[in-house]
Amino acid sequence: MRVYIAIDFEDNIKNYFGKMTSYIKNHCSEGSFTEKNNFHMTIRFIGEADDLQISKIKEVMDIAVLKISSFELLLNNLGIFKRKKTNILWAGVEESPVLTELHKELSTLLKEYRLPFYDKLFMPHITLGRRIELKEESTALDSLIQFERITIPVKAISLMASKEIDGKLNGVPLYKVNLE
Repeated sequence: MRVYIAIDFEDNIKNYFGKMTSYIKNHCSEGSFTEKNNFHMTIRFIGEADDLQISKIKEVMDIAVLKISSFELLLNNLGIFKRKKTNILWAGVEESPVLTELHKELSTLLKEYRLPFYDKLFMPHITLGRRIELKEESTALDSLIQFERITIPVKAISLMASKEIDGKLNGVPLYKVNLE
C-alpha cells in the first residue's frame, strides 16, 4: 500500500481550498482539481509499505511528535510546478521552523528505523490541481488569482494511504497522532 505522512486539514480548511479551486477553475482552460476531501500537506512521502513497515511508521510518528506542540501555518502564495507531462498548481505556506523540525525529526527516525522513503527536497505545499493550463499567461500568479492568506491550525499528523475509490485516488487516514 502507498503511504505518506501528512497534515490532514480540518473541514473548514478543506472547504476554503474547495472554494479557492472553484474560483481558480475560471482562470484555467483545462485541469484536474483536487477534490475537497483530499486536501492535505504531505510532510514525508514513504511509498509502498507492508503491514510491518506501517506499524514501525506509526512508532516513528509517535516519537517524532513528542517535542512538537500544535502550531499554525500561514498560506502565502500560489505557484506551478512545471513538469514534462503535467503542470501542478499549488498553494504554499510561509516558512515554519516547527514544520521544518517535524519534517527533519520524521526523516531522521525513518532512517534510524531503516524504513525507505522518497528523500526529496521538502517544499511545503498543498496541491490544488494537476494538468493545469491557465487562460492568461502570467508569471505573477498571485496577482492573477486573488486569495485570502489564511492561518491553518496544525493539531495532528496522519499516516495516509493512497486508495482508489470510484476510479479516483483518495487519501485515506490510517493513523493519527495529536500534537500537544
